[in-house]
This record gives sequence, C-alpha cells and structure tokens, in this order.
Amino acid sequence: MNAQDKLLDILPLKDGKVYYSKVLEVKGISKEELSKRGKYWLTNYNNLSRKIISSVNDYEQIKSQGSFMELWGPNDYPELYVEVIHTVRFQFRDERYQYEIFNFIIKKSNSEIELEIYNMTNSKKLKYNKLFYKKIDDQIKNIVTSIKKTMSTELTIKK
Repeated sequence: MNAQDKLLDILPLKDGKVYYSKVLEVKGISKEELSKRGKYWLTNYNNLSRKIISSVNDYEQIKSQGSFMELWGPNDYPELYVEVIHTVRFQFRDERYQYEIFNFIIKKSNSEIELEIYNMTNSKKLKYNKLFYKKIDDQIKNIVTSIKKTMSTELTIKK
C-alpha cells in the first residue's frame, strides 16, 4: 500500500475507509471445510456477536459484527475508553478464503462515529489518534492471527 492509502500512516484504507483484507490459501481444504472453520471462528472468537449472516452463490460468505474496548487519550481513565465496533466477513472457495475486517465505528456513551473521522479536529487530538490507531492496528493483527490459526487447523467439532 502507498503512504496515501493509510490513515495517519497506520491503518490501511480502501476507498477512504479503514479496511483489512487478504486472500489466503489452505492446500487440500474444501470450501465446505473452510466455511465450517470460519463459522467456528465467528462463533467462538471473543467479542464477536453470535449473528452469522450467510449467503451461498458460487462462493459462501459469512459475517459477524464484533467489538473491543480501547483507550483513546494520554491517561488510563475509564471515561477515555471507547468501544471499537467492526465487521468481520469471510468468503470461501476451494483451498482459499478471504477475510475482510471493515466498517469501523467508535461508540462512546450514546454516540457512534466512523473511525476515520473520530477526534480529528486539532493537532493535539491527532497525536492521540496516532497512538489510538496503533492500538487498534495491534488488536486487528491479533484477530488476523487468530483467524489464520483457526483456518489452518483441523477442527474436531461436535455436531
């Protein structure tokens, strides 16, 4: 990605929105098995809602919304923590899958605002946003690591 494709040189962008995505290959694994692993991850990963939306065409797609709490600001005060809501979507084909993590919303008290415009009003806030974005990036990298581990591991799931 080019420098202009990242929010404050940290979070990846697609069409001006924070967006993580990658197509990964898992040799010898069918679309059905990958879908089973994806559903397992969506229903068992911490902080994801249990709503799974499925559609089947020439590929299968499933998604869910999740969230995590993160500190915005210089001090560790409870009122500076915000909820970072995001959507995780999988698409499956034989031997490969795509994950997408997108639609980032910041929820604080009773308000919700897109991550891309949250607290971007002055230089002091920009400084805090850089730290905040780094923490979000670290959280998403942990989510991606968990996805990759689940998708490459044979499951023993009781039906």
